[in-house]
Amino acid sequence: MRKLIILKSLVDFIWIVTCIPMIGLLVFFIVFMFIDPESLHLVFDMDEDFLKSSKIMTQIFGLLFVLLFLIGIYCIYLFRKTLRYFQKVKPFHDEVILNFHKIGYLLSAIGLVGAILIFVARLILKNEFKINLGLSPYILLICLGLFFMVLSEVFKVAKHAKEENDLTV
Repeated sequence: MRKLIILKSLVDFIWIVTCIPMIGLLVFFIVFMFIDPESLHLVFDMDEDFLKSSKIMTQIFGLLFVLLFLIGIYCIYLFRKTLRYFQKVKPFHDEVILNFHKIGYLLSAIGLVGAILIFVARLILKNEFKINLGLSPYILLICLGLFFMVLSEVFKVAKHAKEENDLTV
């Protein structure tokens, strides 16, 4: 139980210190990105000439990256919500299983879309064809997402077994 308290405290700390301010900063960046396209140099490393010729394309890529960050913050929110059920000693609640499945689906989507987005951004913005076959954060996000999906299925099976056990006694 002590480990759960430490985990919940760390996740709450990350939520308060990082995620809440990040939401405001990302919303500000979305607005500022469309007002001053020069701010996109913070996200994309590209030539000055290309930025002037293709502002809309870089703004779309910037918007998609910000959207991926916001989805990641939502996953942390769902994880916090799930940890509350663990603290209430309700690990087999339907909401826990649903949250694990949502987190897994969203993290896998972030990893897949992020990898594709990086590839396309390099191809379009830098005219560079580069495929990363090594360990990347996007592969790790896909693996973490699949882990949460498997965890959801394990909890679903355990809930079913618990219900059968409660009925037979």
